[in-house]
Amino acid sequence: MASWPTLPDTRAYLRLAPDAKEDAIIGQALAAATAYGVKKYGKVDDGTGAVPPVMVDRYPVDTTTLPEHARQACMIHAAWLYRRRDSADGMVGFGDMGAIRVGRVPSDVLDMYGQDAPMVFG
Repeated sequence: MASWPTLPDTRAYLRLAPDAKEDAIIGQALAAATAYGVKKYGKVDDGTGAVPPVMVDRYPVDTTTLPEHARQACMIHAAWLYRRRDSADGMVGFGDMGAIRVGRVPSDVLDMYGQDAPMVFG
């Protein structure tokens, strides 16, 4: 089990040296990716037996019981958000080959979260 990634973890994943200006941007991307992960895993009953039940985040920001694949998904998502800031409209250019639209969330991140995230019908 693990915890949500930290700024140094994400910076190392991006292979970047410490830099106050870049760290602020990485921190924003990491906060957004962590919030996405917390929301993706949803809420569970806190077990107190209260009526109505008190719902709490399944893996809150300060958790230490996060599955390793969820930690990795969050780090990949944060790095993706950091790099995507150069394409605010969602388009990435490839020189002579043209441009393509980049999706909202990388498919590998969705697959990693999908391993044990609750299934929602609706």
